[in-house]
Amino acid sequence: MQTFTVTIAKGEKFYIAQCKEHSNCFTQGKTIEEAIHNIKEVIELILEIKKPKIKVVLKEDLVNAL
Repeated sequence: MQTFTVTIAKGEKFYIAQCKEHSNCFTQGKTIEEAIHNIKEVIELILEIKKPKIKVVLKEDLVNAL
């Protein structure tokens, strides 16, 4: 399990949550609880996007058969 550092600041109308490990990872919520819930979702999405992609390498004889 990975651990992430999240800061929460109170804005004029919303609480703003930001993940320190990912500079573009931030969100907001009307309550602290909502901001925490939202930042968890954003982090999960970022981790899903950053998963390594599978690379498929075809053997030369298979490529020639295509």
